[in-house]
Amino acid sequence: MGADNDTPDERDTRPRPKYGELAPEGWTWKPPKDAAPPQVPTPSTPPPAPRQSPAGTAKRQPGSVPSWDRPLTLGLLVFGLFGAFFAVSLLGAVPDAVQVLYTQQDLGDYTPHPSVSGLITAGGITQTVIWLVTAAVSILLLVRGKRAFYVPLLGGVISFVVIFVFLTIVLATDPTLIDFYSQP
Repeated sequence: MGADNDTPDERDTRPRPKYGELAPEGWTWKPPKDAAPPQVPTPSTPPPAPRQSPAGTAKRQPGSVPSWDRPLTLGLLVFGLFGAFFAVSLLGAVPDAVQVLYTQQDLGDYTPHPSVSGLITAGGITQTVIWLVTAAVSILLLVRGKRAFYVPLLGGVISFVVIFVFLTIVLATDPTLIDFYSQP
């Protein structure tokens, strides 16, 4: 007896296709009569419907980020990179700028304090580290699917404050400028 419990008259005599072969023209598969249909699990409760906000639009799912966040974050990071280059070059030009100020005000020749070159180097390194940390945190948040646009903004504010701190410290090392600007 055959596996499909058919009478010999009902059996299909055509060859059955093998794995990887195309079936012969007109061939159809008939499941055995004693085989149970595959069981598909059905959920006992329907999935919850999305909550609606008062305006009738679906609320944002936790962890989802608006589509504008990624391009804005990357744009701010690129803008911040240019800002970091500008800040480092600004710090490097401080001695020349002070010499121009000395010349305009007839204060003589500017001789930078020995700590100025170290302050300029430290300021450049600090600006670079601020940008690298900002970029790393932003990219980490983007990879994790979290909102990240505020990180480059915060990094820009910190960079802005740091550049003025270093400029103030460099200018404070020159007693001639302090005396000139403290006169009534």
